[in-house]
Amino acid sequence: MKILSIRPSPPGSTTLARFDLQLNDHLKLFNLPLRQRDGDRCWTVAPNAFHERTAAFGESFNRAISDLALKSLLELPANAARS
Repeated sequence: MKILSIRPSPPGSTTLARFDLQLNDHLKLFNLPLRQRDGDRCWTVAPNAFHERTAAFGESFNRAISDLALKSLLELPANAARS
């Protein structure tokens, strides 16, 4: 499992970034939002289409991908973060 790309969101949003995730050689998920809850850890919103859910992430899986995305976001060069 790896982050293919991560894009910081503008300042002031609850969405910290959007990222593309490769789960394995057969499955990639694109444009997942990494969000910050008040006083809580980061979490990832599962994909949707036409304002309807198309998937759901279990808590431990969500924690794993959110932690991975946050780590990738924090590793971006200073001039790329929050531009």
